[in-house]
Amino acid sequence: MKDNLKSKSCFILSLIFTFIIALYSIYLMKPIKAVYAFHAMPEKVLTLKEAYILAAHRNGTIRATKESYYQSTLLKWTAISMLLPDINLTYKDQRFHLNTPPSTPSSSGSSSGSSSNLAFFYPNYEYSFTLDQPILKLGALPAYGAAENTIAQTKMNLNNVSATTLYNVATSYYTVLNDISLINADIKTYNEAKSHLQLTEAKLKAGLAIITDVLQAKSQFYAAKQELISAKNSLKSAKAELASILGIGRHFKVIKPAEPTIKKALLKKYIFLAYKNNPGLRSLKYAKKAANNETQYYETQYIPQVNFQASYNALSDNHFIPGGSINYWTAGVILTMPIFQGGTRIISIEKARSAFNSAMYKMVQSKRDLKAQVVSDFYNIQNLKYEVIALKHEEMFASKNYTLVEEEYKAGVATSVDVITALAELTTARHNLLASRLNYYESVLDIKRLIGSFKRKLISLTIDKFN
Repeated sequence: MKDNLKSKSCFILSLIFTFIIALYSIYLMKPIKAVYAFHAMPEKVLTLKEAYILAAHRNGTIRATKESYYQSTLLKWTAISMLLPDINLTYKDQRFHLNTPPSTPSSSGSSSGSSSNLAFFYPNYEYSFTLDQPILKLGALPAYGAAENTIAQTKMNLNNVSATTLYNVATSYYTVLNDISLINADIKTYNEAKSHLQLTEAKLKAGLAIITDVLQAKSQFYAAKQELISAKNSLKSAKAELASILGIGRHFKVIKPAEPTIKKALLKKYIFLAYKNNPGLRSLKYAKKAANNETQYYETQYIPQVNFQASYNALSDNHFIPGGSINYWTAGVILTMPIFQGGTRIISIEKARSAFNSAMYKMVQSKRDLKAQVVSDFYNIQNLKYEVIALKHEEMFASKNYTLVEEEYKAGVATSVDVITALAELTTARHNLLASRLNYYESVLDIKRLIGSFKRKLISLTIDKFN
């Protein structure tokens, strides 16, 4: 009896001890969950305009190009320094010395060896102040023009890089949105395939279907599941690409902005805007001007150069200048007349002229290529617009057809193959619609980049401080 009481009391104590341990563990887990909840940051909602501003301020390529522009602004001082004077101050501290001959040995025959005396005397201190001021140096003018042209070119390059970055932001942003729409479409397909599989399995149990119908439904179900997984992975890649451009983490959400459109205008207006704002043509214009400035610079080397030179000299002692003055100054004009310096300048001039002609021919061909690209993009947008409209109707009809076939299958009129075929056609229609819509958006963004819309967006956002 006592043993039974002891065993029961031990069992009750063990239960109480277990219960206490369980309560303590639950108590310990609460703060941990609270910490995790505290550190769980909500995803940032990112609009397209905010994405533009983030890219302009954080993108490394834009910031590096800004530094290049700042460096180019220092180049004009190279040309200005060609007209600035050279001013020098020279100071000398000299000691003249006398090396005496060695002393003769004594008659006693004892000699301690020959020796000489090295004595310093006549200390001389001298300083001079010189000025060399160019008076006529025409080569500075084309050099200054080349520096200004380089500054304008790097500024244009900065604007082009910024506009291209905004274009990349827009394309990546709409790609993320398209992948989200693709996931939603694949979720619908997945749910529809799952529902059909469940219905087929129920019919098989009821003896209204065969095992082949179930296998086909399972195949369609796993295919839909795989497409959904692929769409999710594609979204992760697109968000990572957009985050790298913006310089932020990839945990964010996007909001669907207004669809990118182009204003209704004649084709020739788009061609004119492309000629005016296309970065490729403008860079060739700067290349022509740079070659022209280089030609003028080498041509000015044939023109004489005139410099004014003056100096003031002061000596501390006139011991070695008998009858001279210890303080004196000089002034004069130096004329440098180039006569012949080999073929260096002639070759340089011909190279610069050839570079000018090359840039001119490239600009002519670039205009032709640009015009062809604008025409192609313009009509491609029109075709894609009608294609999107047609695919919307196709997706709507495919959805209605699938619903109808599914109802017929439930009623026993249609087969499982009919349902799977209708679902496959609906999936293809959904994917084609999304792909065509994204292609349409990208084509609109392409022509916007050609006509300079992203450059104007930079100015409207006031994020480019060099405009």
